[in-house]
Amino acid sequence: MTKSYTKAQIRNITRRFGLIPLKSSLVSSLYRKNAVIQVRAKKGTYALKPFSRTKMVRSNTIQQMEQAASMIRLLKKRKYRYMPAWLPTHSGKLWTLYQGTPFYVSQWIKGRGLGTAEDFEKLGRALATLHATPIGSHRIGRGRSPTSQQLRIWKNQDRLFQSRIKQISRHDTKYRNWYNAFGKDCKRLSRRAWRDLQDASITRLLHKEKRSPSLIHSDITIPNVIISNTGQLKIIDWDRVKVGSVYADLAKALMNTTQFNPEFVQSLLKGYQKRKPLGRTERKIVTALYKLPREAWHASRHPIRSRDREILDNWDQSWPLRLQIIHILQEWSMYKRK
Repeated sequence: MTKSYTKAQIRNITRRFGLIPLKSSLVSSLYRKNAVIQVRAKKGTYALKPFSRTKMVRSNTIQQMEQAASMIRLLKKRKYRYMPAWLPTHSGKLWTLYQGTPFYVSQWIKGRGLGTAEDFEKLGRALATLHATPIGSHRIGRGRSPTSQQLRIWKNQDRLFQSRIKQISRHDTKYRNWYNAFGKDCKRLSRRAWRDLQDASITRLLHKEKRSPSLIHSDITIPNVIISNTGQLKIIDWDRVKVGSVYADLAKALMNTTQFNPEFVQSLLKGYQKRKPLGRTERKIVTALYKLPREAWHASRHPIRSRDREILDNWDQSWPLRLQIIHILQEWSMYKRK
């Protein structure tokens, strides 16, 4: 059930951050109702957000909130300028606990969405700056590299997709038609990606990746990137910030923001490489990760949900565009930097 909040509750929480709300309203995100509360106060307009834990991580909600706050403090210390400022509570913490739920407050960014090649070049610079941010004593644990850990998760999702989509298609005509039209192509694309990722140069690079861990946002999507009224690019919704795979973060950003537009893809990569140049092997990794049909994997998990139905309904339109972008990325991955 979607949770709502009374004015008294909102006032109680925001006062801990030194704010007296004049007006507040609940705002829904693409995936969740009442995802954030817009609060207007004398000092300005702010986003009051209940922190939502990710089920992909074993740690509890409080531990995940503490980790996110730690990363935000680090980015503030490094003067990372592509995120809204977070407000501290009276005690100096970046979050507070109310009725068992962590809340944090950040600036409300007014502006527009991504729309021009210049916007995507800015996004590329912002993402590369994040990935290049020194993280000091923050280290990953022993074992697999961040990208190897992500690949393990995605391989499991791919296997589940292979078995799940067959079961669904037996009982659902719409899914059966989709599977007959695109199921084999998705399998073929996945096989190519997994084969590419077995390249010896990639294996060596991922082994070295553990020595230089990086911060990632984990959720670069169209709604989470705003061009402010002053022309600055801001990335919002930092709940998932963590040490992770920069290659997966970049591949997901390309898939989730550029709408299969070649100019936008090239502009994002141009901006990224101006700040953080990628070697040939790194570009091969990003290209292989982009090939994985993760939207189909996700849609097969929730066959009744209308948004996931929409993904599959639009697949015939997006499929040739996806192949076009893959071709562009493959050429990019083979380019020899001078």
